[in-house]
Amino acid sequence: MEIIIRKYARTLSDGLQTHINQFRFYVSLPLAGYGDDMNEWHGELPDGWAEFPRLNVRRSRVFAGTAEGNSYNHHQSICRFRDRYVVAWSSAPDHEDSPGQEVRYSSSPDAGQWETDRTIVATDPASGVVRNQAGLYADEDYVYCFVGYTEPHAMERPGMTSIVSRDMRLDVYRSADLTSWEAFTGIAEQVYLFEAPRRTRDGKLLCCGTNHRDRSEASMLLWDDPADPTRPPRVVQVSGAANGIHPHQGSWYQADDGRIWMWQRDGGNLTRLGLTWSDDGGETWSEMISTDFPNTFSRAHAGRLGDGRCYLIGNNFDQFLNRHHLHLALSDDGGCFDRMYTVVQGETARRVRGQHKENGYHYPNSIADGERLLVVYSVNKEDVEVGVVDVRSFE
Repeated sequence: MEIIIRKYARTLSDGLQTHINQFRFYVSLPLAGYGDDMNEWHGELPDGWAEFPRLNVRRSRVFAGTAEGNSYNHHQSICRFRDRYVVAWSSAPDHEDSPGQEVRYSSSPDAGQWETDRTIVATDPASGVVRNQAGLYADEDYVYCFVGYTEPHAMERPGMTSIVSRDMRLDVYRSADLTSWEAFTGIAEQVYLFEAPRRTRDGKLLCCGTNHRDRSEASMLLWDDPADPTRPPRVVQVSGAANGIHPHQGSWYQADDGRIWMWQRDGGNLTRLGLTWSDDGGETWSEMISTDFPNTFSRAHAGRLGDGRCYLIGNNFDQFLNRHHLHLALSDDGGCFDRMYTVVQGETARRVRGQHKENGYHYPNSIADGERLLVVYSVNKEDVEVGVVDVRSFE
């Protein structure tokens, strides 16, 4: 028998860990035939047992997929550009990451009413090309959309697994007016990206993707000059192989002490997040380790609220691929989470079936804007929604 010892980081307070354990019972007992009545299984329970406080969220629909149009819509991002909020996403006829997947966007002055969607870069299904929306970033002059480009190929079976063996590059599209877009192709090679760069405290731009050729490595992208993210970044590779971690879709915040916490969806431990950190602005990184932070094997998004508190928003529990609950966890110092809230939850159902389309709320991305937190997510990988939360409602 082989015994493998791996490093492990504790990131949950005792109280939050207990609450998450209760929630695990709540979502799992129906599978054992108990329905949703916890008292049937456990006896009398106090009100609120296993529940996380519901946030008051104002939801709006950015785009709805249809069988007649593109029914697959996912990989969404949000940013603020001047006086408008911008959302971009991947859009395909029916299957995830199938030829013809392109990048669409919409904008709104209030994150409530969204203009008719437009296309940043169109893709002909006959071309064999797959494009994925990889993140939005804006400065005073431009909004930038990062786009993954997979070389033309024919798919025997459509879906994300078919692009693993293909070459991939990262492109950037830039607009000064949210109407016309200028393309800058091939700024990085073999990087599978889902989150745009953000500024570190020392002024660099930083984001994290996956090494498309070695899925045990995270690719940290660094721009020393934040004025021009259309130029090729420096790439720092961080391996998770020693601890069996397959990092995907890294997301980060920087704590008050300067440490950058980079959280990873982990393809090696499917229901826990991985973690690495940097104390020198992203130049070097710690060994990548597993954590106790639960995840249903989905993308999570990390950030800081306007008042400085750190957050992780995602499907923050450990039932594999159950994405019917989107939660937000809070930490005062970035290292220990002790509160969690429900953003959206409930049963959902796809209207149009497609490869790698699952029910639920998927792949949150967010921005803190003053006293508001704006969260974009897909519903069933069909529709794109934005939820707006008043952060003053958090304890």
